[in-house]
Amino acid sequence: MLAAKLKGMVTEDHRLELTIPSSIPPGEVEIIILHSEWPGKPKAHARKVDPNVHPAAGIWADRNDLNNPVAFVSQLRYRLETRRDTRA
Repeated sequence: MLAAKLKGMVTEDHRLELTIPSSIPPGEVEIIILHSEWPGKPKAHARKVDPNVHPAAGIWADRNDLNNPVAFVSQLRYRLETRRDTRA
């Protein structure tokens, strides 16, 4: 695969104007457009999520088969955090 970085221009009628160097052989190509300007008003960013809260937080809370979900999760965390079979 041959890669080349070229500069071009997108016209008002949405056509790409670009000069291809002679070192690029004829044939099918794939184009990736990197535009320096953001068109119009930027979209609102998603609300920031607390990085300390995992998406799985609370999945054990409604379990009917556990007498004490908090104790179960604490024991599970302890076993995972102190296990010796991890790779260094």
